[in-house]
Amino acid sequence: MRDYLAKNGFDVVGVDVSESALKMAIAWIRKERLTNVAFTAGTMTNTPFSNSYFDAVISVSVIHHAIKKDIVKTIDEVYRILKKNGMLFANLASLEDPRYGSGQRVENGTFRILEAFEEKRFEELHHFFTKREASRLLACFAKAKIERLKDKPNYWKITAVK
Repeated sequence: MRDYLAKNGFDVVGVDVSESALKMAIAWIRKERLTNVAFTAGTMTNTPFSNSYFDAVISVSVIHHAIKKDIVKTIDEVYRILKKNGMLFANLASLEDPRYGSGQRVENGTFRILEAFEEKRFEELHHFFTKREASRLLACFAKAKIERLKDKPNYWKITAVK
């Protein structure tokens, strides 16, 4: 996604809490010689941006990796940094995900699940949403569309307008 946007003239800002991920991203910028991309440290609940800063926020498989109160804070933060009529594009894990109910239950709908990714094994939080719960989460937005991803029906595709 960032490749497409950056290489098609959009100004792109990436945020990550991981120092190693930021180093890899910065190396990518240098390799590609992109001047319209920046990366910064931050969390999804507390970004280093002013109010009404972005035209759009894109979050792919990130927001649902938290407990519910932090997910609510994240949506509030996204709303804060979006301009009027700004858009949120995201996905959220649904109850149809085969991992739902596995691992250690942390709270209603949230589980700590052992993952294997790029030859690493780690525990990660996953909150799984009903469509109704996702709709309530996005109630602050003027418009929100929630539908299943066609290629991954275990995720909700979110399009919301401030």
